[in-house]
Amino acid sequence: MTQVGFLFDPARCIGCQSCRVACQVYNETTAEVNWRQVTSHERGAFPDVVQHNLSLACNHCERPACMAVCPADAIQKRVSDGIVTVDPDRCNGCRRCVGACPYGAPRPAPDRSRVSKCDFCMARQDAGLAPVCVETCVGGALRYGPLDEMDAMAGEGPLASSVEGFFDPAWTRPSIRFVARK
Repeated sequence: MTQVGFLFDPARCIGCQSCRVACQVYNETTAEVNWRQVTSHERGAFPDVVQHNLSLACNHCERPACMAVCPADAIQKRVSDGIVTVDPDRCNGCRRCVGACPYGAPRPAPDRSRVSKCDFCMARQDAGLAPVCVETCVGGALRYGPLDEMDAMAGEGPLASSVEGFFDPAWTRPSIRFVARK
């Protein structure tokens, strides 16, 4: 299996939210069911403040915590590329996955009858297209591809499995890498 994942460069993210909006429009989700979130993180004190943005959706983890707790077996990991999906016909709406995911990826539907989450624009990828969040990223901060090709994709900096504001990756082994600049 070739695991696909996101490559995110915090230094290139301007916080414009185009990735979040494109995801929301393409997937026709409501405002309370955003599958992609953009957050801002800062540390230090004036005049030595360091700030970066973080754009996250489902990380399609190697060991998905959401899948491990689903009593309805509604969450599956696709064998061909590692994309984690929710079968809406099997989901019973218990929301155990919502509490289990350290990244906040599964979102309850407004009527609370089931959950949904980023499916990595699986249909678009199957058609040879990029996920809409990647396609609309104006700063080029968000890319995707096989994890074993991330070093070459990063080019301008070494890779890291975490950045400030990101949950410890050792637990679920998320399929996202970060360009680590000094």
